[in-house]
Amino acid sequence: MFDSAEQRDRVELIITLLAKLYVVLELSPDLCPVCRRSLAHDAECPIDLAWSLLDNEQQDLARAAIRTLALSIGADDSISDSVIH
Repeated sequence: MFDSAEQRDRVELIITLLAKLYVVLELSPDLCPVCRRSLAHDAECPIDLAWSLLDNEQQDLARAAIRTLALSIGADDSISDSVIH
């Protein structure tokens, strides 16, 4: 299917990045920038497709990576201080 290992690696990287974008959209009130829907992506959305290509363990790892990043920059609403100082 792929001409080289390099091409396969690039495809895997794209799938991983799109899947992580799926997690970012889970944490965001914004619509998907591709299909313009919230969590219910349309059937042809590449972000949803990439997510569906991951197994449960990979999905859990992607969620953990994005949530760790969000916590490290203080972007997780569950820990943000909602009081305006």
